[in-house]
Amino acid sequence: MKIFLVLFLFTSLCASAQTSYVAPTRILAKKGYQLGFSTDLFHSTRRLDDLGNKVEYAEGESFSRLQGEMTGYYGLTENLQIGAGVRVRQNSSSYFSSISNSLKDETSTGVESTVFNLVYSFKSVDAYNFTLEGSFRMRPYSNEESNSTGDSTLILGDSGNEYSAGVGASYTTRSKNFLNARIGYRDPGKDISDELYWQIEGAMVWSYVAFIAGVDGITSLSNDPFNKEPLSLAVDRPAYNRGSTFLYHTINRELISPFAGINIALGNKWRVELRASQVISGASTDLGTSYGFSLVRRVEELKSNRVDRAFKDYDFEATITKVSPNKTYVVIDKGLTDDVRKGIKIDFYEFDYVGGNILLASGIVTEARSDSAIVRIATLYNRKRELKEGVVARGIIK
Repeated sequence: MKIFLVLFLFTSLCASAQTSYVAPTRILAKKGYQLGFSTDLFHSTRRLDDLGNKVEYAEGESFSRLQGEMTGYYGLTENLQIGAGVRVRQNSSSYFSSISNSLKDETSTGVESTVFNLVYSFKSVDAYNFTLEGSFRMRPYSNEESNSTGDSTLILGDSGNEYSAGVGASYTTRSKNFLNARIGYRDPGKDISDELYWQIEGAMVWSYVAFIAGVDGITSLSNDPFNKEPLSLAVDRPAYNRGSTFLYHTINRELISPFAGINIALGNKWRVELRASQVISGASTDLGTSYGFSLVRRVEELKSNRVDRAFKDYDFEATITKVSPNKTYVVIDKGLTDDVRKGIKIDFYEFDYVGGNILLASGIVTEARSDSAIVRIATLYNRKRELKEGVVARGIIK
């Protein structure tokens, strides 16, 4: 009985779901917005030094990090999205203190940073989308260096502001699954080497659920300011109380972290995202597992959504098989055998898991053959999305 109740509640929540997944290159439509809350818990299992060698925890030592972030995004224009957010963090560490010659338990809690970002989206090219992205993360604190007695508070994270800029690309399959890639440059803060961040992600998407898997990575540019050659140019590295972690203020950090997750759509505006990731290799970082949860509300009304409401039921559905070079004519895969005849009006749709059925264009059948028909495009409703092979054609038989 309980199983049937759970299934009933799940089905009710997902009855009109359309938002299970949004590709990173899919920016908000003009005047659309997105609000989100996310949290993740990371537990360190061992450390990696700057040469990539594993450093085990001594008995009783441990480190964990809990953080949450509130974010908001707004579609400023059809091609530009802006966003902002704030991140709160708590570090908890048990570590061996050389001063007291015993284990010490400490926590640090506070606002870790505020972030501002923007994403510019180029016009789609067939099944490909491309973006430029940039962000500025401001940290409202300065870490206290350890004094001669070794006394200082456990730091919250790296100090100094962070800047990044990069590019993104997405490929959409004919079945509306996704393959995404991102890469960019990042200046992660004070006294830390510049680095490249990168991500590869694939998504299998249905109306209510999406499965996601991929890998995050950091590649150091190896320009740590305190690790210079010859040694005569080296400067003493600041000493901070990091507890038992190697996550912060380390030398030329690098990591590879596979991840997997599931998204569940709740209606046509909300979705829940569950993630698990594990750092499996790197240098100047911690190995460990992270579990994340996000709740997202995305609201946008595309022009084509408003046009959709004028159209009701259709008698048949076909698919575009060919598009003329100037995109004024298309060929569909139904013809006289399906009662598709000259003069019939055809509407062309692209299914989008954010906006529903997106009306792209409409046209008139100018020539009908036994199993195909030629349609002249009369009106374009959405110039950001191209007419291409695989787009759905729907018509009413007179």
